[in-house]
Amino acid sequence: MREGLAPMKIVFDTNVLLDSILNRPGRAAALRLMLAVAEEKIVGIISANSITDIYYLARKGIGDRAAREAIFDLLSMFDVAQVDGDACSMALNAPMSDYEDAVLAVCAAREGADYIATGDQGFLNAASPVQVRTSAALVRIIDESVG
Repeated sequence: MREGLAPMKIVFDTNVLLDSILNRPGRAAALRLMLAVAEEKIVGIISANSITDIYYLARKGIGDRAAREAIFDLLSMFDVAQVDGDACSMALNAPMSDYEDAVLAVCAAREGADYIATGDQGFLNAASPVQVRTSAALVRIIDESVG
């Protein structure tokens, strides 16, 4: 943990969690970030709408039972950011071309997040109100801040 400070808050984009669940490229860094959440080195946050997206996509790749177990694990580890009408409306006016990314960025800002973890190149280059980094970059930042 950062000396004398609250733990860093990182919002996880859906693709980062799917990297770990579906054993996709980027899995090692995604798992390192998830381990940091489990060890309470950081606060991990996922959006409510990511949960249903993850279940839908994971079920296709690993089956219903394993997808439900993955969702249970995520809900046990992560805080869940509310996605409501206000967040959806605010995202419409965000200076971002991808609406889904804008919704996540609005939620991240409302949660007071330090970073958003993503593997989406478009999101990395977007004008997000919260800094957006790859999982690997965030692992390095955490390693440096934890010491």
